[in-house]
Amino acid sequence: MTETILIVDDTPANLGVLVETLGAAGYQLMVAEDGEEALAQTAQLQPDLILLDVMMPGLDGFETCRRLKARAATREVPVLFMTALSETADKVKAFEAGGLDYITKPIEHEEALARVRTHLALRRLQRELREQLALKERFMRIASHDLRNPLCLILMAGDLAKRHPAAATPALTQHLDSMAESAAQMRRIIDTFLEIRAPAAGVNPGAPGRVDLNLIGEAVVRQQSHAAERKEIILTTELTAGLPLARCEAGLAYQACTNLTSNALKFTPAGGRVTFTTRAIDGGLRVEVRDSGPGVPVGERARLFVEHARLSPRPTAGEESNGLGLAIVKHLVESQGGAVGADFPAGGGGVFWFELPAR
Repeated sequence: MTETILIVDDTPANLGVLVETLGAAGYQLMVAEDGEEALAQTAQLQPDLILLDVMMPGLDGFETCRRLKARAATREVPVLFMTALSETADKVKAFEAGGLDYITKPIEHEEALARVRTHLALRRLQRELREQLALKERFMRIASHDLRNPLCLILMAGDLAKRHPAAATPALTQHLDSMAESAAQMRRIIDTFLEIRAPAAGVNPGAPGRVDLNLIGEAVVRQQSHAAERKEIILTTELTAGLPLARCEAGLAYQACTNLTSNALKFTPAGGRVTFTTRAIDGGLRVEVRDSGPGVPVGERARLFVEHARLSPRPTAGEESNGLGLAIVKHLVESQGGAVGADFPAGGGGVFWFELPAR
């Protein structure tokens, strides 16, 4: 598709140079001789790039640019100033008005064409990225929505199985309860995802509430107890009595605790120990999950909370690991005004933690 460039200049010689250069390069051109005409034209048709003279009668280039950036339709259109001004203050003023770059007068053919091509290429890449992100978000929302139905069926089947006479044994009932709790948590995660707007919109996922981290810790350890039992890992809690409530969204705190605990179980060998701890700190609360795994080499620790980071420690029983668990914890906690981190004692193992503000 041929891209369109609006040239705004009241000097015929400059217009002639640019029309000849850019027209020969295959671009479609619009021409305006002052700021008012540029605003009128862009109200009807949005160009892909604007070359804007600074010194013009009536509206100067700075004010014209400010008005273009105040409009939703032209806010994202890149503006390149054309100016003979050489003072730093004038260049700063151009950037503050919303310009991305400037071309120095007298205009050189090669420089003008190179800058135009560069900024049009960047605009194409930005458009493609936005389209890809929108497509990915749409797919994820459709997939998440469609996952709710089979999860509801699992919950219904588990409830029916508990009512069956053959399910009267305590052990089977316990397993069915665990299955139901896990499925319910998956549904809460999906529901939360469906409610979250894109991060760029500046919306926090969920409204902060008053959350008892001790209760969450007990629920998470109970849920993960079967995974610990299979690996013969001792999974315990050390919960501080009388802990203040945390200021956060309960579902996100539960998800963060679950990720830290399941991650610790993955990387702890059979016969090891994992401990879920809560305690108060200055200005807030801390959750720690201690494990007796191999730890993380010093040179790799900076990548711990990075998506898809591949670290040398591997799950100890062939469990699946996609490198997302810790990155998800970081996103969830920081969205609630908290912080995450990890410590590695000299005696071995790791302590993965997050902090949240107290209510």
